[in-house]
Amino acid sequence: MTQPSRKRGVEEKGQRTARSTDVYMSGDGMEVCYCTKCGVINRQKRWFMDPLELAKLKEDPSVGTIVCPACQKMQDKVPGGFLTLSGSYLTKHETEILELIKNTEAKSRGKNPLGRIMEITQEGNVLTLLTTLDKLAEKLGKEIYKAHSGELNHQWSHGESSVRVNWKRDL
Repeated sequence: MTQPSRKRGVEEKGQRTARSTDVYMSGDGMEVCYCTKCGVINRQKRWFMDPLELAKLKEDPSVGTIVCPACQKMQDKVPGGFLTLSGSYLTKHETEILELIKNTEAKSRGKNPLGRIMEITQEGNVLTLLTTLDKLAEKLGKEIYKAHSGELNHQWSHGESSVRVNWKRDL
């Protein structure tokens, strides 16, 4: 009689679960290719930005071209994360918070170029950001909380990879 495995990521004995359930992430593909929209390079299932290498790849006709998962999500308007900022504190410190968001996205994009802010909308005292990756929305919320305190809540969806992050601070 076999006992269920206690290892993470193992469903049944000998069978691993899928590493990512994101339908926009391709499991197979070309060895080297680049995105025609943003220029991000995919080499052996790793995404990175390198302007010098991109220039070389564009000259080589044997290199494949694709539309990266981030550009596909932006085109299809399918966000991976929702970040909602609200409260009276936001209106007085909006420029500081937006600058922090911009800097955090740039830093995060250096590590993972697929993490991007899709859209920023403002309705009254509420600022809403849509991101391509759930982890980016979570990271932005944590950075705002670290710098400006307030209340931070995360709501992860079940079955799909998306998160709703809510930050609020009143004066």
